[in-house]
Order: sequence, then structure tokens, then C-alpha cells
Amino acid sequence: MTKRVLMFPGQGSQKLGMAGDLKESVTALTKQLDFDIVDIMAHDEAKLSLTEYTQPAIVSHSAALIERFKGDFDYTIGHSLGEYAALVASGVIRAEDAVQIVAKRGQLMATAFPKGVGSMAAVLGLDIKEVEALCQEISTEDAVIEPANINCPGQIVVSGYQSKIDELVKNGKSLGAKRVLPLNVSGPFHSSMMKVIGTEFSEFLDGFEFKDAKVPVVQNVSAAPETDAATIKRQLIEQLYSPVRFEQSVQHLIDAGVTEFVEIGPGKVLGGLVKKISRDVTITSIETIEDLEGWNH
Repeated sequence: MTKRVLMFPGQGSQKLGMAGDLKESVTALTKQLDFDIVDIMAHDEAKLSLTEYTQPAIVSHSAALIERFKGDFDYTIGHSLGEYAALVASGVIRAEDAVQIVAKRGQLMATAFPKGVGSMAAVLGLDIKEVEALCQEISTEDAVIEPANINCPGQIVVSGYQSKIDELVKNGKSLGAKRVLPLNVSGPFHSSMMKVIGTEFSEFLDGFEFKDAKVPVVQNVSAAPETDAATIKRQLIEQLYSPVRFEQSVQHLIDAGVTEFVEIGPGKVLGGLVKKISRDVTITSIETIEDLEGWNH
């Protein structure tokens, strides 16, 4: 019997005009926010690229599609931000609550440090042990960089102090990487630097109800299926300052017999990463109502 996972994209998948056919649903899901995300999605590319707007935009797009999804599934997974949409699909949190939570998360992440203090870069052509060694070599006691997103073989994102990211971008090739590409982000996400927002985010999460998952969610922190509400909530806080172990998570799913990966939300980023991890699985992308109708029938 085919095992299926629903997977949900994170930051970087947003684009102007996203969720254009889902306006009513997105409006209903985002009515608690103090800004008009539907208008931003349609008309304001500059704002849409800012973390505090990107996060509710992507999660509301995915959640609006989840409401209409009629298929069965055995697991859910999200990439960083996408984990919140996965929790909606698994019945852990309400869609409206997920949108409010990620709006707060985005605001905290965007304001954790002044501009220019921290950043991220993609390291291509090295494995995780090599990247860890590289980070240790470059880091100092006062300025660290660390693996942040372990995406697929040969693609690992690092995060930390801007000065060290700049050093890595400049010297990456001579240090053995095929390429090191700076990312257009506003902070050192998924690095230990983000512990500064952990307490405030944890207190904010306490205002929402978390239920045990009806369908296991493979969380970024553990790279393993979780169903316990308290564990899931704790790992959402840890996720702020821990690596996104996407490659290990996908490998875990494949080892568990999953052969069908269905990406729900804007873009096809995750499908591309899964292809680099395994060529032996089926990948489907559901971005619009039309895609979903084709799937549901």
C-alpha cells in the first residue's frame, strides 16, 4: 500500500500573485492580523519579501489548500516555517491560530537583531561533516556560524554573524566548497543566536491550544515523527535556534516506506530537494485550486 506525506514549503517560496484563487479563504484565515496580507500578496513584492509578512502569507496559502484537500496521508512535514502548516494538516493547531503564531514568529525573527548583524549563506558541494568543520574553523568565541538548513546532498545553509558569513562567501571556494551563495535574509535564522527570542515566543505559544497529532508530523528538530502535543510545542521553540534537518527527515520517511510526496503551497522548492535525496519517489505539487481539483478527482 502506498504511503503518502504532505509537505509544506517555508520562506523563499513566496511570490507576487500567490494564492490569487484562494483570496476568500486567506481573508478568513488572516482576519485577526492587523495588516491586509491578501493585498500584500497581490500588489506589494517588497513587503511580501519581509519576514513578518512572508510567514503568514505562505502559511495561509498552504492552510487554504489544506481545507480543500480530500486525500488520505500517513505523515506531514514542513520546511522551517512550513512546519506550522503541517501541524494544521495533522490537527495539532487551528489554521487561524497557525497564521497568528507565524505572524508573531516573523515579527520576532525580523527584530531580533539590528540589520547587518546576522545573515545566512548556502554552501554547495560539501557534506554536513565538512560544513561543520568549516564552521568551526571560521567561528570565534564572539562570532559563530553554524549549519542551519540541511536540505539535500551538497546543499547546506549556514547561519550566524554577518562578518563570518562574508568571510565564508569570500573564501568558500578556497576552503573546498563548490560555491557559497549569500542569502537575502534579515537575520541569522536557525542559529544559536536566535535563542534571544525563545522565551518571548514560548510565552506567546502558551496562549494557543495544542492537541496531539492525528497524523504524525516529522519535525525539523528531531527528524522523526511526533504526535505528542507537548513535544511538538517544545520543538517549535527549539526550531528557532536549531538546524532544519530536512534531508534526514525525508530519508526517515523513505525508510518508513513513504513513496509519495505531495507539496502543498506556493512554489516547488521542496519537490526539487526531495528529487536530490531520492529518484525513487513520486512528487506532486499542489499550488492552486485547479491543481487540487485535479488531485481530488
